Amino acid sequence: MDLTGPDSERRGPHTGAADDWGSHLRSYRRTQLGVSRGDFAELINEQARRQRINVSCSERHVARWELGEVRKPSKTYRRLLVSIGAPDPDADIAAGAAISNVMPDVIPDTGYTSAIAHRSDSRGVTLLEALAAAIVGSPDILASWLPYPEPDAPRRGTRPDLDFVRNATVRMREIDQHHGGFAVAHAAAELLRSSTATLGHDRGQHEDQMLIACADLARLAGWAYHDVGDQQRARRYATMALVFARRAGADSLVSASMYVLGRISLIERDPRTALRMFQLGQLPAQDSASGGESARLYANEAWAHAMMGNAGRMESALARAEEEISRVGERIDPWTRVFFTPGEFTGIQSVIYHEYALTAPGPAAERYTTAAVERARASVSASEPGRPARSVLFDNITIATAAFRLGQIDDAVSFAGAALELSSHVVSARADGRLRAMMHTATLSSPRSDVRDLCHAIGQALDAGAHPTRSAIRYELATA
Repeated sequence: MDLTGPDSERRGPHTGAADDWGSHLRSYRRTQLGVSRGDFAELINEQARRQRINVSCSERHVARWELGEVRKPSKTYRRLLVSIGAPDPDADIAAGAAISNVMPDVIPDTGYTSAIAHRSDSRGVTLLEALAAAIVGSPDILASWLPYPEPDAPRRGTRPDLDFVRNATVRMREIDQHHGGFAVAHAAAELLRSSTATLGHDRGQHEDQMLIACADLARLAGWAYHDVGDQQRARRYATMALVFARRAGADSLVSASMYVLGRISLIERDPRTALRMFQLGQLPAQDSASGGESARLYANEAWAHAMMGNAGRMESALARAEEEISRVGERIDPWTRVFFTPGEFTGIQSVIYHEYALTAPGPAAERYTTAAVERARASVSASEPGRPARSVLFDNITIATAAFRLGQIDDAVSFAGAALELSSHVVSARADGRLRAMMHTATLSSPRSDVRDLCHAIGQALDAGAHPTRSAIRYELATA
């Protein structure tokens, strides 16, 4: 029995007031997330699973909250709602007023925002629609989707200059790639807070350079929170990156921000939205001086098609990615460079083939699973010392998972053991999720004692790493 269900909530008649919590919740769901009531309920259930809370939220729960039949959910549901960024029913101020009050703290009132930041979210614009409008028009429409600053966050005494922001972003990007998003997410957000305070104090070329630096940093923060598993924060920081990049006319960075937004939708198992994000990102990518982003977007379009079970379009998108890769010259932007690390594209191919194999019919499933193993092996072989450790970890997980599915137990155990060792140095919610999926596949594939022992060791490592390991490898901003 779900002890936190509707019977434990406070009921009351719907007042229809403009400032009641139900209407704010509906506005948040429709305009900021752009999801149905059923999908919103699943977001809550997903968050509950992460926190190991036993609830079963349904579309009816959400409907009763929004219609005012239940004015205040149970404590457990309130906790889950706040954790996904939804309006807090205990808050003393309306969600719309909160956005207006904090927006100047994120982006000073220096021309980077417009009156739209203060409009009611009831205008009915979804994030995807706003992104499309921002790419071809003004980015001001995205103001409502920008990050909320922490109300009690400390302020820096001095404002970082352009070189500091650039150098810190380079260092934190390296840390993220080798140790995972937990190591840099907080530090990146804190540096971004102080860096944006400098915007609007200079005009001309220096201002554009600072906008680009802040956009790169915001994109990094978005990617780090994506790796942490906090997709709501990730989406907001990636949107901020797009706003800054659009203002500075940095087309490649606009595309890179759309890439992050698309990957967020992929991990939320929403390939159709992800595909739209990647396709929108192609518009500025085609206008940029570098073809790197276009190649990466095509590769990830293939991932979305694989998730939807469309092999033809998947292969076509991969072919386009390879064609774009062949055209890329020596100039590769820093936020795109990792995609061109030896082994990286091959590793992405392996993930895409494995994704398609999960739902492919009969012989095709085995063929693409085999191809996933081959591609991942090639990726590991091509890897050089500078390749991100997280990517190498993903390759090993892909090989092990696919080998378990193929019944190649000895190889699977070997690569799974390597993945377990690598995971001790990379703290990533995405890696954790793939390790758990690998463990599930291994359990179904063989009753061997060494497989059981390995799965037990992985489970223990994941449970033990929830707090101590992340604290041990977390880097302070001073190390950047």
